[in-house]
Amino acid sequence: MSSSSYKYLYLTFLFLHLTILVTVDSTQPYLPLDNIALDCGSSSEGFVNDRNWTADISSKVALLDSGSIESTANQASTEPVPYDTARVSRSEFTYTFPVTTPGPKFVRLHFYPASYPGFNRSKASFSVTTGRYTFLSNFSGVHYTEPHGDARRYAREFILNVEDEWKNLSIKFTPSPHVADAYAFINGIEIVSMPTNLYYTAGGMYDFDKGLNIPLQNETALEMMYRVNVGGGEITPPDDTGMFRMWLSDVDYLTDARPSALQFNGTDQLHYNNDTRYAAPDNLYRTARIMGSNDNMTWEFPVHSTFTYLVRLHFCQFIPMILKKGDLVFQIYIANQTAERYTDLIDWAGGGYGVPIYKDYAVMMDARGNEEVQNLSIALLPIQTKTALEAMLNGVEIFKLSNSDNLSGPNPGAYEDSPTSTPPSATSSKPKHSRRRTATIFGAAVSGLVVVSVLFFLIFRRRVLKFKEWVSGGGTSKLSPAFSSSTKSMKTQSSDLNSVGSELVVNSRILEMATTSSSDEQK
Repeated sequence: MSSSSYKYLYLTFLFLHLTILVTVDSTQPYLPLDNIALDCGSSSEGFVNDRNWTADISSKVALLDSGSIESTANQASTEPVPYDTARVSRSEFTYTFPVTTPGPKFVRLHFYPASYPGFNRSKASFSVTTGRYTFLSNFSGVHYTEPHGDARRYAREFILNVEDEWKNLSIKFTPSPHVADAYAFINGIEIVSMPTNLYYTAGGMYDFDKGLNIPLQNETALEMMYRVNVGGGEITPPDDTGMFRMWLSDVDYLTDARPSALQFNGTDQLHYNNDTRYAAPDNLYRTARIMGSNDNMTWEFPVHSTFTYLVRLHFCQFIPMILKKGDLVFQIYIANQTAERYTDLIDWAGGGYGVPIYKDYAVMMDARGNEEVQNLSIALLPIQTKTALEAMLNGVEIFKLSNSDNLSGPNPGAYEDSPTSTPPSATSSKPKHSRRRTATIFGAAVSGLVVVSVLFFLIFRRRVLKFKEWVSGGGTSKLSPAFSSSTKSMKTQSSDLNSVGSELVVNSRILEMATTSSSDEQK
């Protein structure tokens, strides 16, 4: 392919956001054998997102021991089912779900930390366990929503493997013993089967720190931290591949996307294999962010320290003019480490076009001092080639892996300094350090203005009037670009500060030339 063809393709993306319309080879949705949606505290069935939610009072899909009561939130939710009613208790209670078959299951816990009659909202503090696994410890949903002044509904999603000897899946809610009048609550529970190789894959995860693949054992439990559709909008549970997963837009996590990193929206004929058939919905593989040469794309996701994470990157090359190996190559960095030195999407897809693929990576987030939460970054960088299109990414999933059967992270106080005061797995969370980055660059720019002003005074102290005229003509405007980089990554910050320094040198040269010119005029 000629260089001019690539330039034409690149400019087409830049100005037209090209849409390809061809036949779509969609897969049939997965049909889970266990598909339970329980509306806790409810006495009547509900229907939302094309799905029936069963009431837990006299339920045939779940057994509930004594000790808890049903309750209705004082403040109605914007989505009544399953959030308007709850199961609330100051003593321990357990739900037991008969499962049809062993194997991996999604367990989704839905919370609406509103005020419930007879319970102090600030006293919600409890743990959630199932078998030997601890999902949540000293958990209190109110801490996530209190800064907003209202309650906000949200869900926590977990994955565990139900073994052959398990005939039932029990989920236990235990109020924190060290908190006076503590209580536990739950609004909704989902139990959904999945294909056995969806996350517990035979190939395992690539540990780039050790340079080898490590298996994801069936004994490991996972918590979904992030699931995003790169370059596209939200994909709601009814539009998933039959497992009711929620895919969010990547906009809130994208910290570095140069002008060439555009959204690509379109449809394409997709060719799945057995491993990717249910990995993600069609819509995820039909959208992507693309990157031109000399650019990069970076995303940052707040996660808990001291845990290992499964990072899954989804790819699908659907641009008709890119067909040969070497046409689309780039580097991948995860957590500031090299995950892939040479990524060739055409080669990874077996030379195919419109072939969905994914790659799994094991990432250990070591503790950094007292930081309980830190950013896990994903960056795509170009390899210098003659092509105009250098990288493509369609989707990202990040899962926390259990540590000694434990998935519970730090208490919510760790997030109170973030701009949105939300947990790491929340639906929207701008990286915390963006404001600090802006302040740093702003401070550097202000310091530069001070230095320039001093230079002005020393050189023009006998020509104050002419100095004022020069300033009023826009002499300081060259520093303005330093104030427009609040969304850049930490990797670009040093170059921005260097550019400020360069501006000072340029301005000093301008002053020198102005002084010489003024002296010549007087002579």
